[in-house]
Amino acid sequence: MKNIKLYWILIYYLLTGNSMAQVADTDYVIGKQLFIKSAVLNEDRQLLISLPKNYDNSVHDYPVIYVLDAEFLFDVTQSIVKIRAERNYMPRSIIVGIVNNTGKRNDMSLIIKNKDGREFFGGYGGKSKEHVKFLKDEVFPFIESNYRANSHRTIIGMSPTFGPVLEAFWNDPKLFKGYIILASELAQYTKNGKSIEEQILASVLSGNHSGNALYVGKASRDLLNRPPEEAEAYITLNTALKKLNLKDFKYNIEVLEEEDHYGMAVSGIQHGLETIYPKDVWNIPYKEFRNAKNPAKTLKQFYDELSKRYEFNVIPNEDAFYFVGNLSGISRRLKSNKRYKELVEFLELSVNYYPNSATLHKRLSEAYKSINEFEKAELSEKKYIQLLEYR
Repeated sequence: MKNIKLYWILIYYLLTGNSMAQVADTDYVIGKQLFIKSAVLNEDRQLLISLPKNYDNSVHDYPVIYVLDAEFLFDVTQSIVKIRAERNYMPRSIIVGIVNNTGKRNDMSLIIKNKDGREFFGGYGGKSKEHVKFLKDEVFPFIESNYRANSHRTIIGMSPTFGPVLEAFWNDPKLFKGYIILASELAQYTKNGKSIEEQILASVLSGNHSGNALYVGKASRDLLNRPPEEAEAYITLNTALKKLNLKDFKYNIEVLEEEDHYGMAVSGIQHGLETIYPKDVWNIPYKEFRNAKNPAKTLKQFYDELSKRYEFNVIPNEDAFYFVGNLSGISRRLKSNKRYKELVEFLELSVNYYPNSATLHKRLSEAYKSINEFEKAELSEKKYIQLLEYR
């Protein structure tokens, strides 16, 4: 009898185990990857591209974040941007990662030396200008002709790959609006005999950085292996910039405590994005919007001002992860409060922002019915059905 029980127990586990083994799996994709042939670098380069949520629902252009060292930094940048944008701390953005070719990462480094003449990157590098040209002449035109990308660009580089970031900051400052430098060096000297700290300050003093933002971060544990002047450079650069009392140039020069060389990337990217998109500016008052006498007008005025400040069309989020601070959240509140006239006006504005959103057209159709605008309701319903069929 005992043997029979063991037999049936074994059969049960074999059957259930087999059914588990047959569960289908699929790939989880967070972006696109492609190769472009670079005449500037004389090689093929791999690009990773992440488009923002609801990209197909809108028709407007998005800011772009260019990420060097993409094989290491692309995924984490994509996650940080996703969370920050969902919570209205920054606009949803296109992310473009440039993957390093094998053995080519150090090509991007600046030729820098310490005060005693010892080369920092072991004599490698010196091609930062070529990589800026590659971005400007080949990557930007490709991205901007194939995706709805605007001219508000941010660049992220780390350790050797901060070379093109500084190269652009010094010599072509309007190429990017945001400059994020991770695991940086400030006390090393470039070929012109000036330290990186001195060149950053001179570039800011040139007056060519109006509207720009700069983040420079270093891990505290790196300073254990650096001469004292490296830590001092972070203090003196901050002091010099503070004295300038700059109104139209945002910066954050910092040492991140208890972080190591590459481990500081997560905090550094976050702080860099906060420098470009400060929380005091990106404090979106959605409670004020929904309680306003005219919610649509109040929201539009706020985003028009934000767009003017950043010189591109900033639009509110259509929806977000368990969050009411967006168009869908406000429309739900207006409906629950039976403010149907305001709801219609608000949803009419919403479909202007997201004309390809089936969800918003469906809600607008229902809102029209609430105020007995049945012809308009029918048109919105037809648009809703068309968008569903298109998908």
